[in-house]
Amino acid sequence: MSLIIAYLGIMSVLVIALNARFLGEMLGVMDDPSKEAHKKHIISTPLVGALMVSSLAIFILLNHYFFQASTRMVGISVCTILVGILGLFDDRLRLSWQVRLILIGAISSLLVFWVPELRLDNLMWSFGYTTELGRWPGAAFTVLCLMTLVISFNMMDGFNGGVIGISLVLMVLMALVATNPHRQAICLFLTFALGVMFVYNIKGEFFLGDGGAYALGLLVGSIALLTYNVGANITIYADTIFLWLAIPTLDCLRVVIKRRLGKENPFYAGRDHLHHLLMAISGPKRTLLFYLSNAALFGSMSLISDTATYILFLTEVAVLLGSAKYADQRLAIKPAE
Repeated sequence: MSLIIAYLGIMSVLVIALNARFLGEMLGVMDDPSKEAHKKHIISTPLVGALMVSSLAIFILLNHYFFQASTRMVGISVCTILVGILGLFDDRLRLSWQVRLILIGAISSLLVFWVPELRLDNLMWSFGYTTELGRWPGAAFTVLCLMTLVISFNMMDGFNGGVIGISLVLMVLMALVATNPHRQAICLFLTFALGVMFVYNIKGEFFLGDGGAYALGLLVGSIALLTYNVGANITIYADTIFLWLAIPTLDCLRVVIKRRLGKENPFYAGRDHLHHLLMAISGPKRTLLFYLSNAALFGSMSLISDTATYILFLTEVAVLLGSAKYADQRLAIKPAE
């Protein structure tokens, strides 16, 4: 990736961060805590994450058209922008969950057919078995995976630094294993840009909003699928990708199942996600440290685990579900203390 394009892309994120309140008020995408009972921040905060992630996607497109870089990133960038725009409309108009789900599915389907290298035609597991899906079932499963990740990132976006920090860790991992120099350069570009976003998000200067979470989920998920399908300098198994993305997806599935059993709508906002539970017993700083250290530790170990990756994945599942169970129990006895 051209250094000048990368520099301009990172600077665009910085400019948006420095003018976040102005842009948020101009676009009418301010998160007002007085309008939603589950919100815990005090002042209205701009939801400009979609502008930042879309800006990065635009500079990836510019890099391709000026320097003939990876054509796969064209489709990924365009669909990232589309889902970011969808999220901006959602932030402003509060679209129904049915409309959001249909449009996220449509954009994910467009992406899979635009970039067939994303398609999961087979799943190679570290325990020595391969699941052959074929073209059309593989395409459908890939769309479902992308939709799940987009929704999971949005659900996890409930505390400063969480989604951006996890994405930063994943970009570092994917840069380390990439054999394609264009994809490696893009991962490094996104790492530095996410670093800028992380600093300002931690300070509470802006929130990702639905648009930023949607766009980041689709972008990170797409690059992860390319890492699995198109090649890496180590063997990347299907369970490696599931391991990398376990924090948002497992918690999303846990909450959906829990709410369905309780006959609640899983797509409505609530405070039953893992980060909400952990923040209630240990605060936001320790919760962020838990998330980032978990992602970095298990992600790093996945680079050397090879055929034992499935054991590592099951361990992470146990850690995450065990943490949720522990937090639930602590909160249940807290009033009696």
